Amino acid sequence: MRITEGKELLELKENTFYGEIPELINSNIYFHGKNNILACEKGVTLKNSRIDFHFSNSIIYLSKNKNYYFVNIAVSKDSVCFIGQNNYFNGTTNIIASEAKNIVIGSDCLFSYDVVIRTSDAHGIYSTKTNKRLNYAKSIFIGDHVWFGQNTIVFKGTRIHSGSIIGAGSVLSNKIVPSNVTFAGNPASLVSEDTFWIPNSTHRWSDEEFIKMEEYSNPIFIYEQDARSFNFDEIDEYFSKSGIEEVLEYIKTNFTHYIKNRFASK
Repeated sequence: MRITEGKELLELKENTFYGEIPELINSNIYFHGKNNILACEKGVTLKNSRIDFHFSNSIIYLSKNKNYYFVNIAVSKDSVCFIGQNNYFNGTTNIIASEAKNIVIGSDCLFSYDVVIRTSDAHGIYSTKTNKRLNYAKSIFIGDHVWFGQNTIVFKGTRIHSGSIIGAGSVLSNKIVPSNVTFAGNPASLVSEDTFWIPNSTHRWSDEEFIKMEEYSNPIFIYEQDARSFNFDEIDEYFSKSGIEEVLEYIKTNFTHYIKNRFASK
């Protein structure tokens, strides 16, 4: 089934829509399987975007956003894609959750042009000695207030904690990125620790603003793990063992209310 207008989501029969009807601007939503859930909070606008439920039993949850969603999202069977509030997509971000693995993205992230996030290599790789598969899919977790430079690629098993910076052209696979660090390169590695970034663009700063912003003392973008921080592995395990309605309830209970250090690391 192809959806070209938000109100058509109310006519779904074998799949389910929850929440507020999104605005679709030159965008399409496709349901190819059944028992999938699309959930949208109030204030979701998809522009030049495409969403595909390729098979069955998957969830896509889109949180409210003061900016447009410029995304291509594809999920296969038994996968979850959650996107938090007020992320900024500067060009289309491609997100693919497959092989029953999940993608969780926090709030207030910045995605530059041509960012790719995918849980699977899409083709099996095998050992010539044992004939066993080597490249199984893995889930991806991204915290709050993470900045992705242009042409960044995030592959399976990567966990990026809140407040970090991923340099342009970086490739991350099975990487663990702590909070408030900078990673860059192919393969990406640690460039600097104890860093944070602010959302104000420097492109239009005046001479006075450059002088004023030589120092920024507000600790709002510095993250530290605390008792309320989530464990990514525990989330992944819960998703894999729970029914689709249970997973949706978990998301609504735990992810829809912003808690600063929820995705922070030590």
